[in-house]
Amino acid sequence: MLKYVCLNKDNKWGLLELNGVGNVQCEWKLIADFMYDEMDVMLKERKINKKNNSIDMYYNRTISKDFSELLEENGQLRWLFDYVKNHDELDFLIGKNNSKEWVSIYRGLTRIVSIKLNKTSITIDGADSYKVISPKLYGEKSVIDNFQNDIENLVTQIEKNRQFDRYYKNKKEGFYQNELSKKFGMCGNPDTDFVIVDKEAVIGYSNQEQKDNLFGKIQQKYKQLQREISVLNPERYGNDLDKKAIGNELDFLGLDKEGNILLIEYKHGTNTSGIYLSPLQIGMYNDIFTNFPKKDLEIAVFEMLEQKQKIGLINPNWKKPNCIKDIIPVLIISEYNYKSSAKTKFDEILHITRKQLGINFLDNLQTFNFTMKNGLSNW
Repeated sequence: MLKYVCLNKDNKWGLLELNGVGNVQCEWKLIADFMYDEMDVMLKERKINKKNNSIDMYYNRTISKDFSELLEENGQLRWLFDYVKNHDELDFLIGKNNSKEWVSIYRGLTRIVSIKLNKTSITIDGADSYKVISPKLYGEKSVIDNFQNDIENLVTQIEKNRQFDRYYKNKKEGFYQNELSKKFGMCGNPDTDFVIVDKEAVIGYSNQEQKDNLFGKIQQKYKQLQREISVLNPERYGNDLDKKAIGNELDFLGLDKEGNILLIEYKHGTNTSGIYLSPLQIGMYNDIFTNFPKKDLEIAVFEMLEQKQKIGLINPNWKKPNCIKDIIPVLIISEYNYKSSAKTKFDEILHITRKQLGINFLDNLQTFNFTMKNGLSNW
């Protein structure tokens, strides 16, 4: 049986042919060198049906070497990294999927800049509301252009405009997500217990059919639990819970010193229902990532860690563990009000869910409260 693996090196595609997949040993050979700009063009030329030979799931958000080098020491966009690092309200995110790669600048919950690398230039995009404020910032530019003044103008105007307060300035979810991301990321120390390797982490699927088959089944399981909890006590837990979105983006993917992958879901202390219903959301993420091949996940996480350390998005002196040990689900709540009913209801939802799914459901769950004064402490 023949299978194929598409490889990307320095933004060029190559093709690996595997013979004997499913056996203890299989043979492989490189049948297309790294010369193609587009994966689909390469597959079409080789008359390979992508659907019949695709891998169901993928996850690796490392960007190309050319893109990474622009942000590294002495890179032409290094000034942009320094600018974001020195502004508390801003954060960096790099990533890719099977069709594109990007560098984004966030202000709390909102992405104000998204940068795409072309062959000889970059393209800067953003929401229309930001383009109106700072039109000169967006569009195609040379990598040697310094657009710091345009970014500063944008950030200054956002700060003055109250319509954007909900993303950061109100000191709720966006504010604390920024704090966590930078504290355990680009502003982290070499001795922190863990680092944040990815933000808004998403498992990709080869096509919509595979996504419906793999992710859809997991999601429906938790939608059913939402319905049952609503029926059980709608006054206490809420009506029509299954009509509420239960997303597929994990807030943070972390890695601790012992080699455990941390699936981190974040909630602000005022989000009472979000907190007590979080076992369903966390359980879904835990199912998704534990279904992903462990060795592939280890390779992806270590590659992302290495690249982020090279850029400086994670402290270069933070010591990488030898291997991935386990996957640990984590809930972090910021500025929790201990007079709230969220903790009692959280325990109730966890108990209900364990009755349905088994006593081992989220049996290694860790929960923390995060404050600006004390940092992380047990919840």
